Amino acid sequence: MLAYCDAGDLHRLRGTSVENAQLVQSYLQHRVRKVGARYFANGKVLQDLLHTCDAVVSGSTVLHILLPESGTAWTPVDLDIYVPQRTCMMMLRRLKVEGYSVVKEKVETTMGYPYLAVSRVIIVGNGQTTINVVVSRSATSISPIFQFHTTAVMNFFSADSIFCSYPNLTLRHLTMVNAGPLYFGTMNLATIDAMTKYKARGF
Repeated sequence: MLAYCDAGDLHRLRGTSVENAQLVQSYLQHRVRKVGARYFANGKVLQDLLHTCDAVVSGSTVLHILLPESGTAWTPVDLDIYVPQRTCMMMLRRLKVEGYSVVKEKVETTMGYPYLAVSRVIIVGNGQTTINVVVSRSATSISPIFQFHTTAVMNFFSADSIFCSYPNLTLRHLTMVNAGPLYFGTMNLATIDAMTKYKARGF
């Protein structure tokens, strides 16, 4: 039954009893660990990385978890981990231990999208899967998330919580465009391509 529920349904179910609250918590942890198992030998490794490095996961992976597990037709193709500057090297060392190596690094001036809160993006891979390590300019990993192109992807999960900025829109497959890039004239093809991708996914 839970696989047919979105995050809003699960939140409401969670409030009905202690038993249902535990059931929902276990189910969401299962979904997060299922994501981790796609990238690591043990699904719990991802949660440990997020906890140790004060990091979060954002992007289409989180949006996928917010939507019903059953009936969502698309699947994320990579993992976006957001880290603050101070734990970036720790994250890279941990990923190296897990079999990943740096494939490419993009500095802020060459990334092709107008996120002023992003310092750089380090792409790591293991020959099968790819992880984007997005380094925040600030002391917190979540700063770049609120500069995303649309509200549909202004979400994240940490080691122990899931956050959705605009649940009333997102869970109805509605989104608003971030007017910042339009106002400051920084809208580019990369941003338009990203918006087109989410439109194709029903937003």
